[in-house]
Amino acid sequence: MLVIETHYLVDYENVHGEGLTGCQDLGKTDHIVIFFTQNAKNIDMSDISNHGSADLEMIEVPAGKQSADMHIVSYLGYLAGKNGKNCKVVIVSKDTDFDNVIKFWKQKTGISVQRTEQIKKKTEKNGKKSNVQTVSKKSSSKSSSDKKTQLNQEVMQAIRNAGYSGAVANNVAKIASVLYGDERMLMEVHNALRNKYSDYLEVYSAIKPVLSKYADDNQSKNTPQITSQDKKAVNTEIQKVLSKAGFANDIVSFVASTAVKNFGEKTGKQMTYRSIISKFGQNKGLNIYNHIKKYI
Repeated sequence: MLVIETHYLVDYENVHGEGLTGCQDLGKTDHIVIFFTQNAKNIDMSDISNHGSADLEMIEVPAGKQSADMHIVSYLGYLAGKNGKNCKVVIVSKDTDFDNVIKFWKQKTGISVQRTEQIKKKTEKNGKKSNVQTVSKKSSSKSSSDKKTQLNQEVMQAIRNAGYSGAVANNVAKIASVLYGDERMLMEVHNALRNKYSDYLEVYSAIKPVLSKYADDNQSKNTPQITSQDKKAVNTEIQKVLSKAGFANDIVSFVASTAVKNFGEKTGKQMTYRSIISKFGQNKGLNIYNHIKKYI
């Protein structure tokens, strides 16, 4: 039996938190995609803290006139081309300019698409009984959905602070959100980044403090398995950083080989630090170490 999934494309700057009304009642076949620009970067966490069982993705688009609108229309075209009649799309916006685009895609592909100002209008059934059921449902899912949403936001912020683009921040946050709750979350995120980015060690280093905060106690023991690929990446990054900083080739070679030898060991950072200080002295050694510490 074919399951029809529903995609809610939210024009956040247009509807703000009010447009997300009812998202707590969504199920596993629902997907919420929030489009926002830097102008709406400080999204109220209470707006999205409980989105039921639905997937939640946040996409930052460049600020500019109708920027969110154009990205939403583009995403609608992507869904229409990929799924055709096998999905439903709901554009959450007060902007009536979407209506002509909706009409076009309905005629072109037969896809079920509509525009609404709220995900789901609140209705009250059976008086107080309905309210009790809603509160019960909220309390059972609020904790995990809160943490997942906060993880998504903090990972995005960490990646942006590290100097990466909004697209990279979106992708990395999505990876972390999908793997949230996994018994080996740290390891799985590390491996997923390794398969996607050539500079994955730098990306992983930027978000590791955030991941550690959201990992369970037993997860914190599951450190990523070190491979020859990891060591090669460390060697490349350290050589690149030190060469760019103007250090001599013999220094670059020694530090890179020392770091690679100790990489992944329980006291690897301390061993590398001591070797550098012993070789180059306290002041120069500390300067060298500060250049490479984020990579080891």
